Amino acid sequence: MTRRRAAALARRGVVRRGLVAGLLALTLCALPARAESAARFRTLAVWLDAGSEPLAAYQIEIRASDGATIVGVEGGATAAFAAPPHYDPAALQSGRIILATFTTAAHVPRGRTRVATLHVREAAGSAPTYRAEVVAAATPDGRRIPVTVELLAQQGDPA
Repeated sequence: MTRRRAAALARRGVVRRGLVAGLLALTLCALPARAESAARFRTLAVWLDAGSEPLAAYQIEIRASDGATIVGVEGGATAAFAAPPHYDPAALQSGRIILATFTTAAHVPRGRTRVATLHVREAAGSAPTYRAEVVAAATPDGRRIPVTVELLAQQGDPA
């Protein structure tokens, strides 16, 4: 091998090492500086309490403050509300969602029951709040009933 050829190969090696080092530096710069800068995901249980009345249908509005996005909805804990409630998928990104469902099941829950679970994404460093309001609730025969709604962070999620 000639000296010229050896010098050309050496220059190529330097260039390759420089490219690799540059790509590595760009990758490291793109990573978050701290773990706290990453968003976190939580689940919120949606509980309704119908007291002694049988609960067969409900409609509730849920709002999330800035810094939170609702990213998914699951069904509840009882057979009557096991399927996810109806909602507008486009509303997931708006911070406001209306959940509604009804059941024709023979056995409907009474008292306090988890009717849905929300999955939320919270921006890094944010402390969002959530608010729920009952729009309507009814018994199997269609009679309106008063119910209360509560949103709770599920076990294992920070409050």
